[in-house]
Amino acid sequence: MQLVKVTPDDLKPDTKWILDQGLDTIGVVERWDWPASSKFADTPYELWTPSYRSGQPVPRFATLDEAVKAADEIAFERALNSMLKPVEVHRETYRSVEFVITRNPATAGKSASGLSSFRTFARYGLTYDGRGAQCPSGDLEAIVKKLRVLVDVQAADREMQPKLRTLIDARLSAKGMPGWDAGTAPKVGDVAYVYGHGRYRRGLVAAVTKTRATVAYVTASNPTAVHRKADKHAELVAG
Repeated sequence: MQLVKVTPDDLKPDTKWILDQGLDTIGVVERWDWPASSKFADTPYELWTPSYRSGQPVPRFATLDEAVKAADEIAFERALNSMLKPVEVHRETYRSVEFVITRNPATAGKSASGLSSFRTFARYGLTYDGRGAQCPSGDLEAIVKKLRVLVDVQAADREMQPKLRTLIDARLSAKGMPGWDAGTAPKVGDVAYVYGHGRYRRGLVAAVTKTRATVAYVTASNPTAVHRKADKHAELVAG
């Protein structure tokens, strides 16, 4: 009887099933630390899941494929019979915008005929400003950071929008128009043309990095929606 002393971080990344809020995880651990004389030496792959911490025998396998198949079957049955519900893990109001992040458990199901099945991994869900929205990727800390950036960008867009309406212009070609030579870069607030949606669009430089700049613009057909397009400094045209 072998007690597994590993954490979810030790699992092989492509074998890990996250079933709920990070507490119920199953995956495959590869162990080569047994001495050659050990009865476990020929079965280096073992399943890891919190329920095996109690000292019960750990399922062991000679090949990775066998171990992954067993882990997958166990995970599917757990998700199929799970009574878990989404759990709120973060709620924040940032610059008057509220966003709520939930942790949704894994789900699984079978067709009425039993010939097909479906499954989803545990994932984060998002309600943004009162509406369901696609949740950014990453761990919880990264998601919160991305949402704050999104709120900042949207606030900046609203502030720029009246000015952008006065700059509306779309051209098929920017041939002969001045731009930024190699070694020079636009500054935030400069008027510039950027190629977007099949035209050179005039707007304001909203952000600048060492090699690229982002131009915010609106179109005549929808002047309330602010678009952002990044391009190399040399690809932009001065407005």
